[in-house]
Amino acid sequence: MRIVWGKPDILWGLLALAIPIALHLLQLRRYRRVAFSNVSFLKDVQKETQSRHRLRNLLILLARLLAFAALILAFADPMRAPEGGANKAARQTVSVYLDTSPSMMAAGETGPLIQEAKQKATALVEAFSETDKFHVFTSEFEGQDQRFLTQTEALERIAAAQLSHHAPSLEAVVQRSMDAFRRAEGASPRGFWLTDLQKSTHDLRTMNSPDTSVAWHVLPVTANDVPNVWVDSIWFDAPLALTDQSAALQIRIQHDAREGVDGLPLTLKVDGVTEALGSFNLVPGLPTDTVLRFTHGQAGPHVLTVELEDAPVRFDDIHHLGYDVQTGIDVFHWTDAGMPFRKATQLVEQAFESARPMVDVTRGTSLPSPQVLAAYDLVVTDGISSPSPGACALIQQFVEGGGSVFVIPDSAAQGLDALYPALSLAAPRGWIQEEGQVSEVRWTHPLYRGVFRAVPSRVDWPEYDRILDRTPHAKEEVLIEANNGTAYLSQVRGTSGSGHVYLLGTNLETGNLTRHSLFVPTLLRTAESARQTEGRRYLLGRDQAMTLALQDASAASRETDVDWSVVQLHKPSGQPDVRVVPEVRTTPDGLRLGWGSALTEPGAYAAQKNGITVAVFGLNPSASESQLTCWLPEEWTQELISLGWEDIPVWTQPADQVARMVEQHIAGERLAWYFFLAAIVALALETLLLKRWNKLFS
Repeated sequence: MRIVWGKPDILWGLLALAIPIALHLLQLRRYRRVAFSNVSFLKDVQKETQSRHRLRNLLILLARLLAFAALILAFADPMRAPEGGANKAARQTVSVYLDTSPSMMAAGETGPLIQEAKQKATALVEAFSETDKFHVFTSEFEGQDQRFLTQTEALERIAAAQLSHHAPSLEAVVQRSMDAFRRAEGASPRGFWLTDLQKSTHDLRTMNSPDTSVAWHVLPVTANDVPNVWVDSIWFDAPLALTDQSAALQIRIQHDAREGVDGLPLTLKVDGVTEALGSFNLVPGLPTDTVLRFTHGQAGPHVLTVELEDAPVRFDDIHHLGYDVQTGIDVFHWTDAGMPFRKATQLVEQAFESARPMVDVTRGTSLPSPQVLAAYDLVVTDGISSPSPGACALIQQFVEGGGSVFVIPDSAAQGLDALYPALSLAAPRGWIQEEGQVSEVRWTHPLYRGVFRAVPSRVDWPEYDRILDRTPHAKEEVLIEANNGTAYLSQVRGTSGSGHVYLLGTNLETGNLTRHSLFVPTLLRTAESARQTEGRRYLLGRDQAMTLALQDASAASRETDVDWSVVQLHKPSGQPDVRVVPEVRTTPDGLRLGWGSALTEPGAYAAQKNGITVAVFGLNPSASESQLTCWLPEEWTQELISLGWEDIPVWTQPADQVARMVEQHIAGERLAWYFFLAAIVALALETLLLKRWNKLFS
């Protein structure tokens, strides 16, 4: 332990110790010799008395010296040297990060973690000097928290902090503090993190080592070991949501329970109205998948809300999903301009027309604009002999945007040389000119499942006189196989967010497919499966915009004349109305509505055009925040060692001991009262020697 002195000049007072020494010497007296008669036996008594007297005086002198020295040292303001040595600057800059992320909703030994963290933060700020600079900020990273505060203002900011739905990474927190330290030159920087040390947001391996010129500290708050259950994701099993059709909503529930639980309640609301009730079970180590069934309502935008009950952490118990119910399926039938009245083309259109009003087909010899094309579900390229590069790029963009394409070759298969590469497929080598028929249909595939009540044992397969000679794609799935082993009809499934591609391997002008019973079901099932129901859900704090497909070509020119807004739906009672004017921008993908950081609460929101809702979406917290696993102090220290970082101390003491930790490790522990106590003990010893010496030897 190294001791430093707050007032070292007072140590010159130790020279005053010469005063009691001088007084002691002045009190020394010589004994006069007096002659007596034969009293030699008294000489021994005299010698003993002189020895005791000399010892008494020496002890009194020592006690006085100790008392004077202790008083002088006490007034010199002794203290134990703070961490890292004495303060380099008289003034300090204290950056305090108060974690207000959703995980701080959990309960600890003394109540909610957020309250415990606020108590520690208050004690921390009070332990510093009033002349220090304070920078207090929460997980929301508000603009008002970029300035320095006085001690009183810092205490008021801590008291006003509330739980939020933002969960920044530790690296972002460090950067926020460093921005403040750069504006405070000449002061000693010290950073404090009052957090639950949640591993999902405090991943040390994904960040750089914090600046070593700053003294960082962690004041953790620990939650009780209570399992958490949350809604991870929801989705539809059917491709499209159609009016008055039954729907099955798939729900995945994650948890960290160590014991099985049965019969937990689950609620499904559509547009704020309860539509289905259910229950689910928990199995340790496994997610729970369940289904809630309901019936789609009227056409238009709707919002689903799935809710479970799991206290005390409730922020992740509700999941919102916006989607559209369609009156039908929109198909764009792209035909060759050179053969607009081809018989096979008319048969394709008649097949789709037979399903009206569920299927609405639009025919054209050229593709519409990208914004308008994005509103269709399926594009049928029917015998296109010479597609332009621009048209091929539009088809590629359409598939990447989630739409599906059904490719019907032209009689010479010339157009496929441009279309196939645009769809990331190898161009065919031409036709295999031979007669044959279909050998197998995958009746178990969703495209054909349920088409026939029972598959006949003797099937009259479709015939052909030519079939494409090409190399299959790695992700291609053969739905109908020709008897020579090539693909008669195949599907290339789209990846996440992209649509499917259906490839017909023969020509409709030859063979008998257009007269076969598989022709119409194949086209209609393709239309039904063309596009998955778009689930509009975004992550709070990460996603800040959405894109809407334009419904007509003239819409882009009118966007400046309309009033767009984003409003919150079905908000809890007592909360203020949320209405945001978004940034509107026309892009190649459609109309982009950006709300930036204006939306701060999870929930259901509607994008409105002139007060009319055109789309609904859900804003949900990140699922990573639901994983409540936190660093233990020992684990934290070991992780720092393994990464080769400098030690970041962890103060696990309760709030009432935070001030002492600041005094001991930062301000330096003051030791004056120890010296005052030593002076009192020395004076008491002197009094004892003066008053009780003779009785001790009587």
